[in-house]
Amino acid sequence: MLNKKMIVAVDDSNITLKRLTKVLGEQYDLHAFSVGNRALKFLKDRTPDLVILDIDMPEIDGYEMLKSIRETEHLKNVPVLFLTSNNDKSNVIKAVTEGINDYVVKPIDEEILMKKIHTFLNDTPNKSLD
Repeated sequence: MLNKKMIVAVDDSNITLKRLTKVLGEQYDLHAFSVGNRALKFLKDRTPDLVILDIDMPEIDGYEMLKSIRETEHLKNVPVLFLTSNNDKSNVIKAVTEGINDYVVKPIDEEILMKKIHTFLNDTPNKSLD
């Protein structure tokens, strides 16, 4: 696969970022950030194919990042997925209202996450999850 699709993941949990790197790193051009402001700087002149955000993060939370992404011309149509342990119904409703494309609750179910990612990126998995 010469031109890998780019995914930006932002989560303050190093465990989650390592897991995403393990699951997505071979198939995609994954850029993982533990701080939202660094991710936004990276996104200033890049347009990824997908952004994965945690909600509860220090400095800038997932909702603020989502708002910044939706207000940035070259990013506003990029699919954004929340990957979070925050599964309270009011948070899901708020996320949908503010423009999230999908919501996945931790702990990560790799099969569900990969199916959603493949759907967003209109691609087929090139390897088995087994």
